[in-house]
Amino acid sequence: MLGDVSGKGLKAAMTVSLIVGTPRTYAEFYSSPAELLAGLNRRLHGRGEGFATCLALMVEPSGRITLANAGHPNPYLNGVEIATEANLPLGLALDVHYSESTLQLDPGQLCTLVTDGVVEATSSTRELFGFDRTRAMSAQPAARIAEAARNFGVGAPQADDITVLTIARTMNAAQAVA
Repeated sequence: MLGDVSGKGLKAAMTVSLIVGTPRTYAEFYSSPAELLAGLNRRLHGRGEGFATCLALMVEPSGRITLANAGHPNPYLNGVEIATEANLPLGLALDVHYSESTLQLDPGQLCTLVTDGVVEATSSTRELFGFDRTRAMSAQPAARIAEAARNFGVGAPQADDITVLTIARTMNAAQAVA
């Protein structure tokens, strides 16, 4: 899971504290990313003003990835944005249906997840790092993408965190068994 909580300070911290333990508990009862997001959404709804965006992924040893999106920036597979169904962030409405998408991560491929802080990193001239730069860099390791977004914003106040997660498959299931 990769997510981003709205706001700053104590209110955001309280939302994070509510979220952190919930996926571990729900993972024992829910078998899909969409069910996990729906459970998190029910947990957050009505608990205050905060909300959270989130991508939930289930990665199988075969490289099959099942994902559900709650208002978070789409992931990338080897530099190509993976379109997901638009959904509301967690905590805004009770009756949200989170749909799932599947993709195949082959050995040597990268699946990259970012928070909006990457896309919204702002230069001293108020230019955004943007979706085009993010997509162009999305096949690179997470540390390189995060460093590029941070460097882009050097000298300008940044309004959001910059988080990047890269999932790489280094072998196929048959190699793992051998």
